[in-house]
Amino acid sequence: MQSSPLKIFTEHFIQTQLQLEKLYQQHHPAILFVKKGKGQMSMQINEIKLSENSVVLAESKTAFTIHSISEDFEARALIYRNDFIEKLGLKLNKLKVFKHFKTHIKESAHLPADEFNLLWTQIDLLRDVLHNKILLNYNDDVLEHLFSAFIYTLSSSLLKQEKLNKNKMTRQEDITFEFIKNVFENFKTERSLQFYADKQQLTIRHLSSVVKSVTKRTGNQIISEFVMNEAKILLSTTNEAIYKIATDLNFSDPYSFSHFFKKHSKMSPIQYRAQST
Repeated sequence: MQSSPLKIFTEHFIQTQLQLEKLYQQHHPAILFVKKGKGQMSMQINEIKLSENSVVLAESKTAFTIHSISEDFEARALIYRNDFIEKLGLKLNKLKVFKHFKTHIKESAHLPADEFNLLWTQIDLLRDVLHNKILLNYNDDVLEHLFSAFIYTLSSSLLKQEKLNKNKMTRQEDITFEFIKNVFENFKTERSLQFYADKQQLTIRHLSSVVKSVTKRTGNQIISEFVMNEAKILLSTTNEAIYKIATDLNFSDPYSFSHFFKKHSKMSPIQYRAQST
């Protein structure tokens, strides 16, 4: 039997099932809604402050760590499969914001209270249908239409935020955002700054200068962080041999991978795996 294409978790799951300061990777796209309380998390290279009426978007395979959450934390985490979106047959791809919805890699959006509360109501209704608290003859159809309405509501709110933020984003920030998005999509096979500079038709020198000024990190440091996060996930959650992980991450051989890993973590891949189990 195929698992549900949509799952919704409350703050109880986050508080009891996820360990603070542990690196995780979400296999499917996810959206976190924070209604109350505060928290701190990192997602890929970004440090994100969680606050009231905030929304965090994560594409599949995003690495994240929760650093802290307050005692009054109230949240919902919605996880969906991409094929569920495709099954709906909606004209979502025509919405500019939906592209960002699927590949968003920046800090959380803070929504107006009335818009957030509408989304919260829709999420809890979806949750009731999923958990059969409301028994209906056409449960699957109802779920699909409710999720469609939810996506349109979220897209509308994010589109408004996109327009507001676009006015605030400088050219340097725009270049940096595009660089991080490109790294997210290509880091397993491309670790050369030249590749990423070419993607934006920039010189390496200009790209490096801009990224450093915005993030306080060099371009190479950012690429290395993506590679390291993926390596740590593979080492801690799979039994794949070191040589297989090295191959998956496009290293020439296990020695090169081990040297890279030890340089950035002060321990070997074998030592990291041992301490993570």
